[in-house]
Amino acid sequence: MKIPFSPLFALVVFFAAFARAGTPSSTAVLPVCPLPVGVLTLDELASDWKTRAELEQFPSIHNFDAELLVNKDFASVSWLASPPFSQGFHSGVFKLNGRVPVADKFKWYPYQSIRSGSADGMAIETINRMVFDDRGVLWRITLSNTQPAAVKGTVAIDLVGIISKLTTPGSWDWAFAQPGAGGPKRRYEETEAIRAAVDQTPVPQPDNAKDYRAAVESANTLAVNDTTTPAATVFAFATKPDSLTTDGHLGVAAWEYELAPGETKTIEYVMAYGEGDQIKVDAGRWADQFDKTFDSAKGLWAQRYAEVFTPHNGFFEGNLPVLQTEDPALRRNYYMGVVTMLLMLRDQLPYSSRVFVAGGPRYGASVEFIWDTGMMDTMFAQLEPAVMRDYVIKTLQWDLENYLAFDYYGNRAFGYRYVANYPMLFRITANYLRVTGDRAFLEQKLGNETVLQHLDGLALHYQQYLMTDGSGLADFGGNPWHFLECVPTYIHATAGFNAAYVSMLRDMADLYDFLGNHKLADQRRAAADKLVKAIYPQLYVAGKGFWQSRYPDGRQFDMRHCLDFQFVAQGIGDDLTPAVRKEMRHFVDQELLMKNWMRAQSLQDPAAEQSDRPDHGPMGAYSGWPPETTDGLCHLGDWQDALDFYRRCEAATHEGAFSQGAEFYGPKKRDYDAPVRIANAGTICREAVCGADFTDVVIRSFFGFHPSLNLSSHNPLWKANAPRGFVGQLRHVRWGNGLYTITSGPHGLTMKKE
Repeated sequence: MKIPFSPLFALVVFFAAFARAGTPSSTAVLPVCPLPVGVLTLDELASDWKTRAELEQFPSIHNFDAELLVNKDFASVSWLASPPFSQGFHSGVFKLNGRVPVADKFKWYPYQSIRSGSADGMAIETINRMVFDDRGVLWRITLSNTQPAAVKGTVAIDLVGIISKLTTPGSWDWAFAQPGAGGPKRRYEETEAIRAAVDQTPVPQPDNAKDYRAAVESANTLAVNDTTTPAATVFAFATKPDSLTTDGHLGVAAWEYELAPGETKTIEYVMAYGEGDQIKVDAGRWADQFDKTFDSAKGLWAQRYAEVFTPHNGFFEGNLPVLQTEDPALRRNYYMGVVTMLLMLRDQLPYSSRVFVAGGPRYGASVEFIWDTGMMDTMFAQLEPAVMRDYVIKTLQWDLENYLAFDYYGNRAFGYRYVANYPMLFRITANYLRVTGDRAFLEQKLGNETVLQHLDGLALHYQQYLMTDGSGLADFGGNPWHFLECVPTYIHATAGFNAAYVSMLRDMADLYDFLGNHKLADQRRAAADKLVKAIYPQLYVAGKGFWQSRYPDGRQFDMRHCLDFQFVAQGIGDDLTPAVRKEMRHFVDQELLMKNWMRAQSLQDPAAEQSDRPDHGPMGAYSGWPPETTDGLCHLGDWQDALDFYRRCEAATHEGAFSQGAEFYGPKKRDYDAPVRIANAGTICREAVCGADFTDVVIRSFFGFHPSLNLSSHNPLWKANAPRGFVGQLRHVRWGNGLYTITSGPHGLTMKKE
């Protein structure tokens, strides 16, 4: 569809470019890009109010440059990361008459967090936002007298500017960065500080406060400089404190109040961080123009969200499709997946203009994983095809036996081998080709090989691991960390990873047919068929619906895990008998799918008691597993069960965006209707890009947009004659140089060029 160049469109492009150029957001104009009809607003995607007891992780904020988590009290924030800057302690607690009250409930929005509660007869609400795409945090704290008589007292906020700059190149990976020698030592968790508040004991102070020098710059400004790195933090107040003091390392702002019944007092301030004199300028401007800065933090976030769905929007190269449906759960999951992807977008890292980091805020502030990226590959190709192309070029040249992710601050690959590296990188590259139709890319030389040769090498990689027992299976090794990390038995020749290579081989056959090399196409299909016969029935547990892994000594062990279900259904579902497909559906329904989420691993798996992580074990699931399981059900032809399960997962979105792992909790956590929450164990991130798969699966499976790698095909719809069980339209689907609308109706799918 060609968009006419109107004055309104010119304004959209101008202001998008204005924001992209790094102009301070407080001076930017509010969005003019309209949100398309049917798209849920950011406010409609907010969480429900959640009590403190319902949460394991408190709400986050992301602003495309940085990320953080709020804490239990009414002011402090933690885990602030904006490479190369990171926070080594909380920012300072809120005190009411010398005590540190704790918030009762929390509400998350894509662009802000709200904490609410009461103490000493006062209702207290704190709204935190971050300056749009810049290095600043905003506070609006409102106190309301709920008593029938006047109240008076003192409010104080500790000012802890423990932020440093990373000075060691290449040292930021999945872990939270520890900047430089003498930088912050993260001995602290927010619970340590806030537990002291509950007990009314002295609030702990950072053990390296001596490394920071604080000075009162004016009645409204306090600056804190790190003496070990060039970093500085500046607190500036729109609401002038009655006193602003420092001990030379930390600061305290205080206000006296006297409020009549029903009267309120609002305290507004900012925290800017970075290096150089510009920090003080920014902090002062944001404080002086607080309302405008605060409003634009929401308004520009909403503009960027609207740009995602707008062809020729001026910020993104492409766009994502607009889902229009009356199905509320389908709609909410779809748009929450988009928001999850946006939360992970970073546009100021030095080695790519667009990076979709794996998770945050506690980990992975500058890193992109192959496996996680593969779960948003259709979206990636539609929204940022050139960036995706660059990612493929970079990643195809890695040593995949030693790396699993790339750090876009340190400009280096890092990690260790994931068995999933090969099928997921193939999937990413293949979906770039499917969506863009970039045929010339196949002949581009990367090192000594073309992209086509790299792809073929990925598809044939399993042959390096063929077992010597004549089984025909590939044994990918005995290290659990190369597979599912926390599942000790999920190793060696698993059905899932062998099945993934069947898909790759058949895709290569389609690609070779397109290129006219029918001999190689036949060879790849024959290799795929041979691998299918090695997997089934050899690894199938007859009548049970799950699969086994074969060990080098010939023993086979039950693998009651969703990963096998997904890869097998996606890779060889059509090769299985109707009885086996039915048994697989029964297994997943009875042992993995729950009322509001799913178990990654069955409670009946032999290794269930040893698999203790909420993303891959039996007590929860990684947020990529429900949509991948949905996709598996679609591949088995069980459209209605797939849709029903997908809808049920909408319950998880009422805490916020999709996380790295959601867990079951409480005394009934083994029951079908167990409550689910974002997990906190280990390195679980509150948001993770794998959750974008909730959108991706709608595009590629429910709406069937999955073009063949035979790029001469004129029909990109997969199983178009199968009714999906819902009515709706997917508008502005990008395929090649065109935009299309796909319609789901009672008789299946249709597609029309716009």
